[in-house]
Amino acid sequence: MSRFDDIAALNALIRDWAAAVRAKDVDRVVSHHAPDLLMYDVVGPLRSQGIDAYRTSWTEQFFPWAGSDGRFELRDIAITPGADVAFATGLIDCGGTEHGQRVEFTLRLTIGFEKRDGQWVIVHEHHSEPLPHE
Repeated sequence: MSRFDDIAALNALIRDWAAAVRAKDVDRVVSHHAPDLLMYDVVGPLRSQGIDAYRTSWTEQFFPWAGSDGRFELRDIAITPGADVAFATGLIDCGGTEHGQRVEFTLRLTIGFEKRDGQWVIVHEHHSEPLPHE
């Protein structure tokens, strides 16, 4: 696969993941992730290890928070592929409901990939929110 092909494949994987989140299709959300995935998220726990914990974070935290009119849009995605590892960075504009009020956040996103059996899989995902400057 050429560098161009890898970038196209990784971009398609990222876009499908985001579309699955918006559709609240948890099986599709996890479909590109490795069983031994490690995730650091904006909400607890501090570290989520494994595909089951990752699935739970979507079904028990994000989907209920986002509700029926939640927002999950990616922007500024940059992909850096290597032969067997790659990473992507970008921003997520997301919105949901807290204490009965609509809220919006822009989160930082970093995704780590490995090529396993010729296919890219997500092995690490990190979502973070900048602390406000006062």
